[in-house]
Parts: sequence; C-alpha cells; structure tokens
Amino acid sequence: MTAPVIDRLRRFQEYILELGLAQAILALPAPRMLALAAPSAEASSAIFAKTITEPEIQEVSRDLFASGHYSLAVQEAYKAVEKFVQRKARAHGLSGTKLMLNVFSADSPRLFWTERKSPSEEDEQKGYMMLYAGAMLGIRNPITHEFNWVEDQDVALELLLFAQHLLRRARSAKAAS
Repeated sequence: MTAPVIDRLRRFQEYILELGLAQAILALPAPRMLALAAPSAEASSAIFAKTITEPEIQEVSRDLFASGHYSLAVQEAYKAVEKFVQRKARAHGLSGTKLMLNVFSADSPRLFWTERKSPSEEDEQKGYMMLYAGAMLGIRNPITHEFNWVEDQDVALELLLFAQHLLRRARSAKAAS
C-alpha cells in the first residue's frame, strides 16, 4: 500500500525536476525499506526466547509457539501453571478455578506472600486469588475446550507472559505448613 504512493511521489518529483520547477529531489526511502516483513518463524522464536524464560513454560510452549500453534502453546503454558500450583500447594485433588480459589484463598491460603495483616496485604492475596482463578476460567478453559481460541501471535505472547508472571508469583509464594 505504501510502496505505490512512494513510487508516485518519486515520479512526481522527477517530473517537477524535469520541468525546472525544483532544483533537487528529496531522498525518499526505497519502497522495500518501508514494507515490514511478516515475522518469520525465526523471529517468533527469538521473541519467545527473549521474553519467556521460565523453564516450565518454555518446555511445553516453545516449539508450539515457534510453529504457529498459538492456542496450544498458551494452553500448555496454563496447564504448566496449574500443575506447578498443585504440586507446590499439595492440592492434587483440585484443578482449574477451584484449585486457585482454594490455594490462594484470602482467608486460609495454602500459598501466600505475606501474613495479610494490613489491608494492602489482604488485597494482594485476594487480588492474586482472583487473577489465578480468572486465568483458569477466562484463558485456560476456553483454550482447552475450543479450537484455535488464540490465533494471533501477539495475543499468544501476551497470554504466555501472563502465565509466566503467575508461575513466578506462585514460585515466590510461601507454602502453609
């Protein structure tokens, strides 16, 4: 779209120069310089490698993301988060939203970051409980039950980064004894 416009501008400048109405031609970029190539599989892999660094997510999602299977890459990442939380909280009988509501419960959490003595600490626990439960309900479930829920590379990367954040937060949580 941009290349034809640049070509027309270039021809118009040459015409004005030939007529003697202009003394020089502006240096316009070559049309091919303006056309951004679609990200290649290599570029996608490089973006993934730079941003997704948690081994649990890399292991299950890297190849799927690089090959353009974005829905499956995201699905596997959220399964990795779920499995990590199950193992750390020793909550093997629970899964999905119920698991997250139970493990990060505001009243008696199995995993927590603070002693929840101040309103801010209570809010943090309650907010992350909702984020974990929401991730299972709003991301993992639709991706698991529907075909190609995520087809866009950028959306997939955002969801993978969110999964990575949840995994890191779960890793840094203290486990109730």
